[in-house]
Amino acid sequence: MNACQKKNVSCFACCGVANLNLSEGQRQRILEERTREFHTLEMDFQRFPEYRAQREKKESSIQRHNPETYVCPFLGYIEPNRPGCMIHPARTGHPTSQNYSFYGASICLSYDCSAKDAEEKSGNTAYSDFLERVQPENYHRLICDSALFSLLETIPDFPDSVCRAPERNSALERLIELRLNHPDSERITSFERLMVRASDSQATMEELFLPENHREARQCLNSLKVLFTDRVDGSSLDR
Repeated sequence: MNACQKKNVSCFACCGVANLNLSEGQRQRILEERTREFHTLEMDFQRFPEYRAQREKKESSIQRHNPETYVCPFLGYIEPNRPGCMIHPARTGHPTSQNYSFYGASICLSYDCSAKDAEEKSGNTAYSDFLERVQPENYHRLICDSALFSLLETIPDFPDSVCRAPERNSALERLIELRLNHPDSERITSFERLMVRASDSQATMEELFLPENHREARQCLNSLKVLFTDRVDGSSLDR
């Protein structure tokens, strides 16, 4: 288990499906269709290139948020309601089976978003555990949000200081809800590593939150920076 595949949720941002300008229901139907078609291949590697070419052609007319971000057709349902890579070595038994994808096995297996990279280095899964618990339906939108994660890292002793502190959970949950209000959070892929200017309050708020949510988001963040005392830490965005 890691940040990509948790016990009850999964993230599939690297595969680019969020780049398709579709509703959540339409994206689900795309994944269902891919899964049905892929199963007919019966794990015959020789048929993988043809499947990829056909799916790319079928989906070529779907508008993209970013025309330069690739959408991999090998993302499907690896079990009911759990998206994942249908040609991952854990499924095919072959260590380089993802070479049939656009990015290839070396990138697919080694690339980490900011949150996953931090968790694998530290062994601390508090943040992904928290998101799995409080936002299971939006887990895939939040765990890969490198801009939001970078902002949260400005909180002293994050993630333990907020994810494992019940008295601060409500402020973190609200901050996350405010982030989800921004339409950009619907189409993030983990290949987008946005620069977060944590020292610049206005720029940070404009990047991550809707204008009408700036003040509340700043208040939530400041309250999360209060560690075991009643005063705001000196690194507050307001300073």
